[in-house]
Amino acid sequence: MIQVSSRDYGGSIIWCRIHDLLHDLAIRKARDENFLVAFPTKVDDVRRLAIHDREPSRELMGSAVSNLRSLWCRGKAPNVSQFTHLKVLSNSKTVDYEPDKFGRLSLLRYVQVKLRVREGDKDYFGKFIGGMRFLQTLDLRKTNDCDLPDLVWNIKTLRHVLLAGNSLGPPPSIDLTNLQTLRGVKARESWVAQGSPKLANVKHLGIYVPEAQGGVQWDAIVTLLNTMKYLVYFELKGPNIPLKIIDMRHFLFCCRLTFLRLSDTRYDMEKSAQPLNQIVPDVGMLPKYLINLRLQDIKYLKDLFPVVEKLENLRYLYLHGPKLPLRLCCSARGFGKLEQLDLWYLEGLEEWEIEEGAMPMLKNLDVFRCLALRVPLGLQYLTVLQKLKWWQNGTSETEENEIRNICKHVPSVVFSPF
Repeated sequence: MIQVSSRDYGGSIIWCRIHDLLHDLAIRKARDENFLVAFPTKVDDVRRLAIHDREPSRELMGSAVSNLRSLWCRGKAPNVSQFTHLKVLSNSKTVDYEPDKFGRLSLLRYVQVKLRVREGDKDYFGKFIGGMRFLQTLDLRKTNDCDLPDLVWNIKTLRHVLLAGNSLGPPPSIDLTNLQTLRGVKARESWVAQGSPKLANVKHLGIYVPEAQGGVQWDAIVTLLNTMKYLVYFELKGPNIPLKIIDMRHFLFCCRLTFLRLSDTRYDMEKSAQPLNQIVPDVGMLPKYLINLRLQDIKYLKDLFPVVEKLENLRYLYLHGPKLPLRLCCSARGFGKLEQLDLWYLEGLEEWEIEEGAMPMLKNLDVFRCLALRVPLGLQYLTVLQKLKWWQNGTSETEENEIRNICKHVPSVVFSPF
């Protein structure tokens, strides 16, 4: 009755669906027992309300919704100030933050909203978030104009915090025992001198290091990572990311980490060409159970690539930039379990060779804007490839025909300019 519709590359379930008959039964049962109401059906003392692509009318007023506990909106949200007992608020469309509208929602436990906060209301907004004593999930990834106050990190019930990258992370040495997800926060300069926050139970971590902090922050990040033995997802964005950040041999969490994303924000090629440290890439430096790896504008990609292809459990690899001259070779028996490979904006990639026996399980190959790359050598060895996307400008008809002839065994071959 419950069917899995999609999984990630680690086999974990992402989406589920139910049979149409069971769906109809669930809706009817929810309506009969007043468990959930989908507007615009009759609203009568409802506790959970869903609004789909429709502007709420005056029906959502008074005693009918005085006990509302959960509100999901895909359309325009009603005036939420009347829902003083609300615990769950989710809205997919932009809502203007108004102090008199949101100020009374102190019982919220789950907040997923896209707010537009005016300059004069930012102080009120900070007090509103910090005043929710029972808050467990705060998802403001689509709210770009807010900066959370330190008061929010004193909420002991916090479990999941997902932000847009504008707010500072927790203050030094604060203990967030219940926190499991922390994504989209900026590293604090005070972490260097006063120590990093205590995030021992965090499983998903995403940090942005501002350009102004430069390399002084990396030791603090390494210290922070060394305390997180449950970490499975790590995303880091910053200038000139050094190799020591991904040298997992001395970290407690290396056996659990399955998702790693590094994004370098420094595009100064002269400075980035200088050696960043004395670490030489080798097989033992990356976590052995890594499944999903994304490298964006990493300047030492050429040296790291031979190490990456030896990861025994890697199923997804995304390479983006840099614009440096580059030649890659997938050696025999390299990328033994890789299922999808995305090569994006590798404008300096001049040659790519695939040896026989490499990537034996590759099903999807996506090549986007690799301007110097012509026909890769060894495409015919990708015997189980199901889909090839070739998004290039300037690909000649001769090259297209050559790729089609080589990939006759591939069910879907798509050519398109970007």
